[in-house]
Amino acid sequence: MCGIAGIIGNYNKEDQNKILQSMKHRGPDGNGFYDNKNFCFIHTLLKIMDLSNKSLQPMIDENNGNVIIFNGSIYNYKDLKKKFFFNQNFKSNTDTEILLKLYSKFGIDFLKYLKGMFAIAIYDKKLNKIFIIRDRFGIKPLFYFSNLNFFIFASEIKILTKNHLVKNSLSLDQKEVIKFIANRQMYGFDKTLISNIKILKPGNYIEYDLNKKIFKTVEYFDKNKILEPNKKNNKDYFEEIFAETVKYHTITEHKKIACLLSGGLDSSLLSIILKEQSKDKEIHTFSSMLNTSNDENKNIPTLIKENKFIEHFVYEDSVDFFEDHIKTINDLDQPTPDASTTLHNILCKEVSKEGFKVLFTGNGGDENFFGYSLHTYGYLANMLSKKQFFKFYKKIKQFKNFYEHKNIIIRSIKELINIEILNKFKKLQLKKKINHLDLDTDIENIKFYEKLSDNIFDNIVLNYKSHWGMQSFLDYEDKNSMAYGVECRVPYLYEDINDLSLKTALDDHFKNGPKSLLRNHSKMPKYIKNKSKYAFAANLEGYLDKDINKIKEKIFYEFKAIPLINIDKLIKLSNNKSSYDIFFRTYSYGLWYNRIFNQI
Repeated sequence: MCGIAGIIGNYNKEDQNKILQSMKHRGPDGNGFYDNKNFCFIHTLLKIMDLSNKSLQPMIDENNGNVIIFNGSIYNYKDLKKKFFFNQNFKSNTDTEILLKLYSKFGIDFLKYLKGMFAIAIYDKKLNKIFIIRDRFGIKPLFYFSNLNFFIFASEIKILTKNHLVKNSLSLDQKEVIKFIANRQMYGFDKTLISNIKILKPGNYIEYDLNKKIFKTVEYFDKNKILEPNKKNNKDYFEEIFAETVKYHTITEHKKIACLLSGGLDSSLLSIILKEQSKDKEIHTFSSMLNTSNDENKNIPTLIKENKFIEHFVYEDSVDFFEDHIKTINDLDQPTPDASTTLHNILCKEVSKEGFKVLFTGNGGDENFFGYSLHTYGYLANMLSKKQFFKFYKKIKQFKNFYEHKNIIIRSIKELINIEILNKFKKLQLKKKINHLDLDTDIENIKFYEKLSDNIFDNIVLNYKSHWGMQSFLDYEDKNSMAYGVECRVPYLYEDINDLSLKTALDDHFKNGPKSLLRNHSKMPKYIKNKSKYAFAANLEGYLDKDINKIKEKIFYEFKAIPLINIDKLIKLSNNKSSYDIFFRTYSYGLWYNRIFNQI
């Protein structure tokens, strides 16, 4: 895992050095520049695949002068090496060198061969073009700023703002801030909270023509592609593919691996399979422990004992939440939606302190295997839309362990409503959630649901992946881990896993509850199989109760003249515990605004 950046247009050594210093945390093992009269590339290196100095970037193809900088991991790079370059000599044992050779062989079509997570920039000397590419799920971040004669890209927003032109041009996108405060939404599609800084969409690349000084964005991955249904037993096929996926993800020269363990379906199964397959490596688990355990938290000690994991804990009372939260916002370049983001940051710090460079997480399991309640409501709503009333009734009875009977019926029927009407209901809810703000922007065109598919269930899936949550989850996971020089790996978002999910009949996904493929895995402990989903273990209410006076003081003295924020209304809101989530997101936004715009 690394940091990448590039400037197209006027630049100087001072620009380069400021950017380099701002992203050293992403790559503590080395750095490098590539200078051209029209542009420069900047790179910082975290060694994972090849621990020698042969992995340094930028990397240049001596045969044609092409140049690459790369952040991520290509898990099938050894397969690609055997398939296309079996008789060629290589200078390194890196996936970076494979990427450079693949591009030389196939051009931009090389993307169809890649399985992994990546943000890549390639200079094609012959075409005099730069290609800036993001992986199909958006696991690795890539932000950019442009004007008529200038283009800059980087792994993080705070890297971009080290450039004086960007810093002096920042403009707040108030509608995006409102969506965050009211609905937790962030980094939907290509938007950030700053109107003139964009995030490259997953499965897209930018093609920049250095001769014409223009660029275009191209979608290279069709997120709506239809795959042939799987003809094998889905349970057995999932076990086979997941085992193979974990093997690919454990390709590293490091001898010990860390895994976040919450006690839920995703992280429990992942940690068990990691232990089973990595006999030559130590498997350490890192967990957040609550004072009053929920049903997932209770599973952790049993899982550790049964599987002989080497355990590490962060206990609720050991956290200085007030200070740790501020640091987390500084690391993320974004406000935090809840307390779990800060606990995740603290866990990443502990992972780094113990000497790990690779951290496995269960991120993506809910999105690919449909673990959110709205997935279930959409699944049931599809039945009603097809008049499958008897099947609907049977499923309602089957799901009684996971949902309240009356609620699941009402919520399923609600998803049958026209999207425009649903958005009107959501807008009424939104207005109630932001009546503590001083609005000076029109909110009428803010939508919660987007029409991305005519199928009710598919539309919910695509909304989750594009703007409801997954993109912001992946972003904070990347930045929290990279703040400490750690690479996060997310096997549930591997290409083969995603394709398996698409090939699996929907009824099999919900055979005995949401995420049935995980629940029915032969290695899943019985005491976890039938449990409901819980949020990441973090007690927001407890932390706010403890620190509320310090938070109020910070708001009173430091939140003057922040757009949208009314200090009196915000402090008053803090007295209502039922609104703690809205209060906290507003407070987080204020801290972020001061950090980005006022350098506080």
